[in-house]
Amino acid sequence: MQRSILPTVFALVLFSVMLAGCAELASTPATPEEIALWWKAGKTLPLETASKYPQAELRLTSDTGVNVLIDMSHKCDFFLLWTLGERVNRQGIRTIGSHATLDSVLTPGASCRVRIPVADGVNPFAWWPAPKFNVVLTEGAPQDPGYTTEEQKMLKRFIRGGGGFIVSGSTVRDQKTADEWSLNKMLSDYGAAVLPGNETYEGGRMPALQVNRDWEVVLKGETGKPIYATRQYGKGRIALLASSNMYRSAGRGGRAARAPGAAGAAGGAARPGASDPDKQIGFLADAIKWAAAGSPPVGGDTRFPTAMGGGGGIYPETEKRLEGIVCFYSKNQIPELVRTMNNDFPAITKDIYAWLPSPKPEQPMYLILCSGDGGGWAVNAYLPKEASTISTSSDGIRSIFGHEQAHTMSGPCKAADHPFGGNQGEEHAGWFQGKINAKYNGDKGPNRGCDKVFRQEYDGSQKEAEQIFKKANCDAWRTGHDRLMIWYVWQKLDDRYGPTWYPRWRWVQGQRWKDDPTRRLTWEESIEDMSIAVGEDLFPFFRKTGKELSRERFEKAEFMGKTMTLPVAPIEPMPPGNVCVDPIGDYTKPITAKKQ
Repeated sequence: MQRSILPTVFALVLFSVMLAGCAELASTPATPEEIALWWKAGKTLPLETASKYPQAELRLTSDTGVNVLIDMSHKCDFFLLWTLGERVNRQGIRTIGSHATLDSVLTPGASCRVRIPVADGVNPFAWWPAPKFNVVLTEGAPQDPGYTTEEQKMLKRFIRGGGGFIVSGSTVRDQKTADEWSLNKMLSDYGAAVLPGNETYEGGRMPALQVNRDWEVVLKGETGKPIYATRQYGKGRIALLASSNMYRSAGRGGRAARAPGAAGAAGGAARPGASDPDKQIGFLADAIKWAAAGSPPVGGDTRFPTAMGGGGGIYPETEKRLEGIVCFYSKNQIPELVRTMNNDFPAITKDIYAWLPSPKPEQPMYLILCSGDGGGWAVNAYLPKEASTISTSSDGIRSIFGHEQAHTMSGPCKAADHPFGGNQGEEHAGWFQGKINAKYNGDKGPNRGCDKVFRQEYDGSQKEAEQIFKKANCDAWRTGHDRLMIWYVWQKLDDRYGPTWYPRWRWVQGQRWKDDPTRRLTWEESIEDMSIAVGEDLFPFFRKTGKELSRERFEKAEFMGKTMTLPVAPIEPMPPGNVCVDPIGDYTKPITAKKQ
């Protein structure tokens, strides 16, 4: 499963429909009403508007005045998004996370795309002047986006002028990969490289570094190779770490590691492998303070944009409009991912809307294309809504985009919330993600590998749920929730009724509970909805899967003023069929089951 932190919604609509009849956009929108016309049109607000709606101040334990840019244009993951900045802030250091290429943000006053607080729950995108930074922190791996020529020139000018640069490497497979890696090509200008292979330090493994005489080695591995080194360059300073795990991952503790010389040198709080997260972040904080010493702390205002559970502070600088989608991505983004975005995202959107007809809101989808460890996020806590893909492969971003797109879609239902993970929860999103994986990425077999719920010894002779399904799945499912079992029963319904059952179920739920729209349905109530949707009693099947229910049968139902007689659905707890990507029929009409 691709990770999605917030089970949330983002928006989609065709621009031609969305803009029809709209008032003319103000050149410099100032009021919330004028601003709403801009973001509903997919536009980023001008600098003049941002100045009228200042950011909130950062929460700092104490303020050193040091400004740090956390670069996510070369590698993005949830730690960089939502964890690192807050931890560093607690050390009195100001931070802004950024998905924009470095050359677009390192000139003070340069226009950066951020969100601004216009009204309660409304934080549209706007151009905002970049502050001055003392330190840039960046991470990368060979598969991540490279450092462009413009970025390298800007970084060199930044460091020479007194800026600090903290860069972390990662494992390199072989010498050819090391030689071709963009990060190593950049480091070569400073007499350093990240080497292939692994060095061991306190039981942990990480790559070793190669540095020339301009560098001071702070830490060595067990074979004597450097894993942490620092140097001065012009007025500025560079700290090179073999791996970001030196401040990220838990492990063994140990003695403090300080660079030879003065107190407060790089690496002063703890060494890599420290099991205490506070010591780990203290290790990084000392490195930041050392790297920042080439120029006075910026100080001044701390009204910086933050992530707010989404992709901020600074969003990518490049923009591409597709049908109903505004895509933000950095100039250094992997070209294959940009091609996939252009070619496949509109088609994926069309497919999911065809499988699950849903209302289309009054704004475009704001999509952030990121590279890094696979995952994504979606935001519905405020407007405009946004979503992201985080991956370095085309298959990955197609899969994640399908997941996040499905999170936005309620289907033909505006009432109640079901217990199968919720109307637009992870199970719902993962179900349609599985269909996209099958259609676009060639995944085969049952949707989301839901056949994995079966015991290895299952041969068809077993009759009891405890003998058929794995204990962990069966135990969780019996009185509660198990994601794989949910996908299994949904696949069995796809097998018998085809894919129309799903939107019909959502439609039946909306009709049955329209007078109680906030109701949280019980398992029994939701299985009643499903049974009405398919025209057969599903309670016996669910009970055979081990689900404990308060009733055995649902023989008759009242629906839309008519009495329905429901025969028992002839579905047995046997292995499921393959994922179904067939088109749906009319979900408002009764379903004809497939011939068995």
